[in-house]
Amino acid sequence: MQSVANKTHRNDQLRAPFLGILETGWSTFALVIAIRYFDANETVKAWITGAGPMGFLLAPLSLYLGAVFKLCAHQVCALLFTITAVLLGMAASVDSLGGYCLTIVLSQICAVQCTPFMLKIFADNYAPSERGRRMSRPFMLTATCAIAFSLVGGALLDRSLHHYPILFATMALSGLVLAYLSQRFESQKITQKHTGNPWQNLSLIWQDRFFGYLLGAWMLLGLGNLITLPIRIEYLADPKYGINASNTTISILMLVIPACTRIASTPLWSRLFDRVSLITNRNILNFFFLMSIAGFFYSKNVLVIGCSMAAFGIAIAGGKILWSLWVTKIAPVEKSAAYMSIHMALTGFRGTLAPFIGYWILSQFHAQAVALTGGLLIILACIAFECMRQHPRILNQN
Repeated sequence: MQSVANKTHRNDQLRAPFLGILETGWSTFALVIAIRYFDANETVKAWITGAGPMGFLLAPLSLYLGAVFKLCAHQVCALLFTITAVLLGMAASVDSLGGYCLTIVLSQICAVQCTPFMLKIFADNYAPSERGRRMSRPFMLTATCAIAFSLVGGALLDRSLHHYPILFATMALSGLVLAYLSQRFESQKITQKHTGNPWQNLSLIWQDRFFGYLLGAWMLLGLGNLITLPIRIEYLADPKYGINASNTTISILMLVIPACTRIASTPLWSRLFDRVSLITNRNILNFFFLMSIAGFFYSKNVLVIGCSMAAFGIAIAGGKILWSLWVTKIAPVEKSAAYMSIHMALTGFRGTLAPFIGYWILSQFHAQAVALTGGLLIILACIAFECMRQHPRILNQN
């Protein structure tokens, strides 16, 4: 078992830098190019921002199809990253808003389908007591590469927005590398016995009421956080808000600063995941998210905004680990992928909805109204999580 765990860990570290490139391209550059090169409207920007979460909605179906075709988890990931690479190559070659939006959206939808399959690999190959620790270094490598790519990409776009195809060609190559590296993992065939079908997995929400309650609290938290995310770039990039930051400044604020604090705090969060209550972890992270929202939207001072993004990076460091692994603390090992697929689907639902809500509030009111709404939802989520602190499955979690 330990040799399999070590091999899995080595392969995951090799993947991490290329995941950082994709993460940076989709989270920041895709929207910056839509705003400044294509002059996209709010609806198109919402589609681009919500593309990843839209893919999460399909996770139960993807898991089911993997079982129907009796594929191994690593084979599915290799196929999905290959398709992602092709779509990103197309994004680098189109010069119309419609073609750009379509390829960017589809590439993200495709790539995020890998998440429940990778969780199955980690759940099968890592012992419960070491999952947080094993995830620490890959997350740090992902963040480090995100910093480098964001700085290079921001400088490239400041020279000329017409250089954006270079960024997406680089992302396409990263997708091909990830497809190759996915083949190196060891994984078992996905079976319908463990994955069920999409409807059976969805029924876990009401059959396992504790799981359903936590998903509800996570829904409040996710909506509160996600409605503010696309508005952050809008707040920095649109001249009417009084900042009108350069592409390099946006990259530094949105990616470099949070990536640095994410790298610095990831070892701490990985240890806390293995040792501290799920509820304690979750609400400490929620506090950092609240600090980030308040500092960002109630100031035009770049230094204050930078500090708020540092807090955001700290929250993301722990949030990545917690989001990726929390179901392993409450779900049977053989059902972890099924539980994760439902968690992903609901993440996709709120992630798809949130940008449209955020942009609607922005169009009717102002950026601070978006921040206030998001903050109140996160506070409600904190209260909901605290109500479960003494639940037996929290007290006796793995």
